[in-house]
Amino acid sequence: MLAVLMALLPIYLRFMAKMAGLPTYSAIELRTQSFYFWFQVIQVFIVTTFTSAASAAVPTIIKNPGSVTSLLAENLPKASNFYIDYFILQGLTFSSGALLQIAGLIVYKVLGKLFGSTPRKQYNRWATLSDLGWGTVYPILR
Repeated sequence: MLAVLMALLPIYLRFMAKMAGLPTYSAIELRTQSFYFWFQVIQVFIVTTFTSAASAAVPTIIKNPGSVTSLLAENLPKASNFYIDYFILQGLTFSSGALLQIAGLIVYKVLGKLFGSTPRKQYNRWATLSDLGWGTVYPILR
């Protein structure tokens, strides 16, 4: 579910940057990149790590509230394994997605046959490639 959220979030962030009135495409991508990176750091890493570490230690914290720091120190390294797994998943997904380019294949092959009725439309679709959203790509690799 987190991967689905992270796939949809840049679309929303890019739309919000356009609605904010940024004048150029590069400014929109820089804003998207910045917000996407900080969302990943705060929400995916910090919040997920602390909530999973705290939820594992809740019964012990209720019994002995003075041992919160030592319990979190024990449980935080275990909870950070999720973030390492998430990085591995993103790395494998990103590299395989960049090689396969499924969306471009579907748009070119399937939708091209449906909506590209003339040779000129087919050529224009083939000659004008879509741009790469650096605001989405770079924060994952950062």
